[in-house]
Amino acid sequence: MGAGALAIVIYFLLPPDEQSIFYVAIGGASVAAIFVGAARNLPQGRRLPWQLFAFGLLGQVAGDAIFAFYEVALNREPPSPSVADAFYLAGYPLLVLGLVLVLRELGAQTSRTAILDTVVIFSAVALVQWVFFVDPYNHMRFGTEFAREVAMAYPVMDALLLVALAQLLVGPGGRTRAYRLLLGSVALWVIADEIYGLNVNTYQGGDWIDALWLGSYIVWAGAALEPSMARIAEPDRRRLPRLSHTRLLVLAAASLTAPATLLIERLAHHRVHAVVIAIGGGVLAIVVLLRLAGLVRAVENAGRAEREARREAEQAQQLLAFQNQQLVEIDRLKDEFVSSVSHELRTPLTSIAGYVELLLEEETDDYRRGHLGIIERNAGRLLSLVSDLLFAARLQYGSLELERAPVDLRTLVLQSVDSARPRAHAASVRLEVETREVPTMQGEPAKLAQLLDNLISNAIKFTPRQGRVDVRLDRRDGTIRLEVSDTGIGIEESEREQLFERFFRAQSALEHQIQGTGLGLYISKAIVDAHGGRIGVDGAPGQGTTFVVEFPEAGR
Repeated sequence: MGAGALAIVIYFLLPPDEQSIFYVAIGGASVAAIFVGAARNLPQGRRLPWQLFAFGLLGQVAGDAIFAFYEVALNREPPSPSVADAFYLAGYPLLVLGLVLVLRELGAQTSRTAILDTVVIFSAVALVQWVFFVDPYNHMRFGTEFAREVAMAYPVMDALLLVALAQLLVGPGGRTRAYRLLLGSVALWVIADEIYGLNVNTYQGGDWIDALWLGSYIVWAGAALEPSMARIAEPDRRRLPRLSHTRLLVLAAASLTAPATLLIERLAHHRVHAVVIAIGGGVLAIVVLLRLAGLVRAVENAGRAEREARREAEQAQQLLAFQNQQLVEIDRLKDEFVSSVSHELRTPLTSIAGYVELLLEEETDDYRRGHLGIIERNAGRLLSLVSDLLFAARLQYGSLELERAPVDLRTLVLQSVDSARPRAHAASVRLEVETREVPTMQGEPAKLAQLLDNLISNAIKFTPRQGRVDVRLDRRDGTIRLEVSDTGIGIEESEREQLFERFFRAQSALEHQIQGTGLGLYISKAIVDAHGGRIGVDGAPGQGTTFVVEFPEAGR
């Protein structure tokens, strides 16, 4: 475009004969650039609009070349009409069709609203073109009637181009640089044509109007070469076109066309086209009323749809509240059922465990003692499960009540590790402990021991054979810090927030078919919270897991 601007400057510095040739050269180079830009920036199936632009402008260049031939080679003006007029007029429909295809690609609608907007713009443009550009030819002298019709065809073509320009101006989608360049090139061409139509009798080659036509060539080529022409605008997928500020301004200007035309004619002492203005104004008034009626219906439909949506939302909210109440009741009944069943199971399980213990004391046969040991272990597991269920049920109905006393957490940690060593040995897991002296804390020893047992037994359970579990107790930044880490199967980051929820089982535990109820960590968190501490987890799949518990020191 910089080279094109320089070429325009050079054009006005050349003598008349060379100007004609250079004018054609600039136009031909721009047409070639449009073909190149379309081939470079667009796939084969989307090049048609730009190819139509190129062929339409090529028609203008061919007409200019014929004029240049007459002026340079024959040293005279071409006849009127001539073959050049055929090329000129043939180019306009190609340009308009290309613009229509671009608008369709951007999602321009063919709804009743869009059609009414187009009719309003077309009516206004047609009125102005007829009064100021077409009808004046009826009052000029031409050699033949055919010459008059050819001359009148130019402003008619400009009317089509003006409507396409208006559609581009209010077109759908967001603007890109290529879109703005295309809009500017069409505007330059239309402005040049309209000024030429007002000065057709005084125009000479090399006049300043040529800068507008040449500028249109160059800007059109710039739009084709601009990479953003591949997405010339973001399409607007709304069912109806918006009544944007630009669209409203264009429609308002179109509505005022008839009175403005009448006023201009009166001020210029021009012959008043009363019939044409009356017909044009009437058509515009009817179409604008139809457009206004459509807007009113759209507002009414929107209000009706809003009321319907609000009513449906209220019904959905009531249904949701009812269903939520039902879910709360079901959850309460479930908790009551679990609590009731757990209570009923605890008594016979305690009895079974007691009688098995008595039988073991009296049994001397190793084979039978082995079977009784299996019964004792499974009864213990069931009793532990029932205790967890009862504990979880109590947590649902209130906070955990503690019987506080001074607790030496270091001693509890060492005891829990010693108790877990048989399980670790049986699972071929190395269990290590590292503790330092920590201040005595206020808490319930039984609950803290349960917390330690849960974390250590979990670490052993989720660690493969030949793995390792480390238990560390330390004092850090005014807190008592307990860490239980393992080299086990780990946990997904997305599941960490749910890990302390009731009955939650991680996907890795389900995949490895590791037994559990999903209550251990839920209970552990409740114990930590009751002691004013906090618990967290870190780890990744296949890289183990680390649980961190922090208790505040006394007085903090």
